[in-house]
Amino acid sequence: MTEQRTLMGEPTPQPAGPATSAGHLLQLLRSNPAGYSRADLLELTGMARSTLYERLDALFAAGLVYESTPLRGQRGRPPRSLRFDDRDKVVVCLEIGHTHAGINLLALSGEALASVRIPVDIASAQDAVVDHVVGEALRLLDGRQPVGAGAGLPAPVDPLHRLGLERTVLAHWDLQSLQDALESRLDCPVLLENDARSMAVGEVRGPTDSIVAVKVSTGIGSGIIVRGSLVRGAHGAAGDIGHVRIPEAAGCRCRCGRDGCLAAVASGRALLASPQFAHYGTLRRFVEAAAEDQEVRDAVAGAGKVLGRALAAMVGTLNPGRVAVGGLVGVLPGFLAACRQQILADAFEPSLVDLEIVPADSRKATAVGLCRLVEESLYAPERVERLLAQRGW
Repeated sequence: MTEQRTLMGEPTPQPAGPATSAGHLLQLLRSNPAGYSRADLLELTGMARSTLYERLDALFAAGLVYESTPLRGQRGRPPRSLRFDDRDKVVVCLEIGHTHAGINLLALSGEALASVRIPVDIASAQDAVVDHVVGEALRLLDGRQPVGAGAGLPAPVDPLHRLGLERTVLAHWDLQSLQDALESRLDCPVLLENDARSMAVGEVRGPTDSIVAVKVSTGIGSGIIVRGSLVRGAHGAAGDIGHVRIPEAAGCRCRCGRDGCLAAVASGRALLASPQFAHYGTLRRFVEAAAEDQEVRDAVAGAGKVLGRALAAMVGTLNPGRVAVGGLVGVLPGFLAACRQQILADAFEPSLVDLEIVPADSRKATAVGLCRLVEESLYAPERVERLLAQRGW
């Protein structure tokens, strides 16, 4: 039996011989950017030549595979490489935050093509935010047709939409109607995901990475990667540490309506709510003030220390190789240093061996993560099989 890897790097046993579907054949080609010759594919899959060629013909007809440059190191006339056709395919990646939204166009390879950041108010009606964000996305697309889109949201996202958004900042939104509206306006499949989980996917460097990625901006969220696979949980709430109750937040009211949540004392919203910082007005101005205002630096370090205590439990539970801290507040040097110091002080020593505690690539990790997730969804073997069946290939 051959072994392939998904986009996220999770080893996936694939059926060999005649049982290898066109969808799994495409997955094999996607796993190797350099491509394979037909002879390679015959050897790897054990398929009959006629079956292989029939399935390749269907993938060619669907525009999913193309014939590239000849493979080198071959005697005689070198065979041509067959590759997954990711050329000229554009993905729209929407990062919808509390006060701003990032609209990004990426190639399937993850290359950034265009981006813009616009102000939004997440407390506004869903339709108003969608109109604003989609309008900017269509302007950036300038007539290009995306193959798919992903939207990162600051709330738990249940892929099956069984879990509502009650007690979240998006309590007045509806995931199904949001997905329907985005798909209708962008004319492509749309994937919804939590923003911190998307950031975690964008932080993956290799197929066996185990990561805890934390986003600290207006709120707090985290994403978990275990040996290359994203952990979503039973209903999409895995990593939602911002609403774990902690002793340091006793008596502090959280935006979710409860008292004692981590976000009530360590988030950007909590920091900005302190009376001595009210004159800064916005979280961005507060963050910029950290360069000169010692009170801001002290408050930021205190929040980092509190988060570090919570993350020490995650480090001990998951034993990740890397903790990546991002977001407007999370990447501040004082916040990260205090967080790191507390994790090292609280976590059990065996879980700290070779642990990296680093700033996340907040500038592009979420968009890259969304792009990877969209690709994984679009070209999943089962979906490819349905597409080919619908078109009679």
